[in-house]
Amino acid sequence: MNYYDILGCTKESTYEDIKRAYRTLVLKFHPDKNTSEFDNTKFQYVLEAWHILRDPTLRAEYDGIQEQEVLDSESILIYAKISANELKVMDNDKNILNYQCRCGGFYSIPREYIQKKNQSIHVPCLECTLLIIVET
Repeated sequence: MNYYDILGCTKESTYEDIKRAYRTLVLKFHPDKNTSEFDNTKFQYVLEAWHILRDPTLRAEYDGIQEQEVLDSESILIYAKISANELKVMDNDKNILNYQCRCGGFYSIPREYIQKKNQSIHVPCLECTLLIIVET
């Protein structure tokens, strides 16, 4: 069950977009307005989606779970989950940060990509099919 789909929103939707969609649907499916069991079930789904997506912490956790499900479904192998401070400068280019893969290759990411806090960045190895997840 995708909470964004239930509310007719996307992952990029703002809090106000989600709130507007919730209010529209809660009026449509509220048990006092509609008595069918089907609408009552939809009403419960709308409430559950709103509960998760209105809270920034719960929404971030939910988004992380959704991302992992996508990765799992694509059978992408993740080598490690690291923090941004584990990346190292190499080859005298201070704008590119690296992390060594078990294959001997490197994961490279521009320094500017890790400036924003509280995000997860998927970085592929330059030599093999493994990924790392960099958490800022």
